[in-house]
Amino acid sequence: MTRAGGSGAGAGAIVLDHGAASDIGLTRSHNEDAYLAAPPVFLVADGMGGHEAGDVASRTALAAFAPHIGAPEITGDALVECLGRAARDVDALGADRDPLMGLPGCTLSGVVVTSIDGRPCLRVLNIGDSRTYRMTPDGVEQITVDHSEIQELMSSGRLTAGEAQASPRRHVITRALGAGIGPVALADHFLIPARTGDRLIVCTDGVSGEIDDDSLAEVIHRGQGPQETADALIATALGAGGRDNATVIVIDVTHAPSAVPGTAPDVDRTTIPSTKHDTLPRTREQHSNKENPS
Repeated sequence: MTRAGGSGAGAGAIVLDHGAASDIGLTRSHNEDAYLAAPPVFLVADGMGGHEAGDVASRTALAAFAPHIGAPEITGDALVECLGRAARDVDALGADRDPLMGLPGCTLSGVVVTSIDGRPCLRVLNIGDSRTYRMTPDGVEQITVDHSEIQELMSSGRLTAGEAQASPRRHVITRALGAGIGPVALADHFLIPARTGDRLIVCTDGVSGEIDDDSLAEVIHRGQGPQETADALIATALGAGGRDNATVIVIDVTHAPSAVPGTAPDVDRTTIPSTKHDTLPRTREQHSNKENPS
């Protein structure tokens, strides 16, 4: 298990504390997950494409954000540049690779510190089925929306949450970086006003696929620090089966400027691209199955 933790000041008066952990799981031979947890960037990536493809893809995607470590924030323009570089670099990994061996690709999800009209805030971004949650007084709120066939079936009412857990298609995603789709980075963006006391959880599906929302809420409400919580979430995922690589970042907002009433919604979802822009065409779904890559 690898671990990292620390604290730092984000844009303006935002101060964050965080912890992170990753584990290969109980059934996999190598870890295709990667994370970057250093202010102002907190991201996880889940690789696909097989050994020496998925793990390289996930690390490559995160490397595009590394130059901003230690900066007070990531501007909107800089974020677009980072996503574009991640898409180009991951796509380039498959240039000389046989598609039948699995093309490199990865998901991407997490939080960056930014500002809107001079006011510091948090921006959640997502490509694929890794997830970002926020702790609420009563449980957890999933901020991101999975880009997966299962999510589409659930959203249309054709599949229940219980049926989704047992579906053999639960690993088929509809958006990714790389995986043979070209240098495209179509990310959902969610703007969140930072609030003192907020806790966010960023994880790959090796965590969210093993831990249901009630169990997730129980762990993150224990009152432990972010590193202890990250370790506990990994331990819970392993205890539930550990069938996949598991990676998590826990972020606590320890100080943020007071909110101005009426200035911003709780979560601004207006920046979500339409699902008609999926980056993985259904005729190429073999490249999007993370559990059984072609």
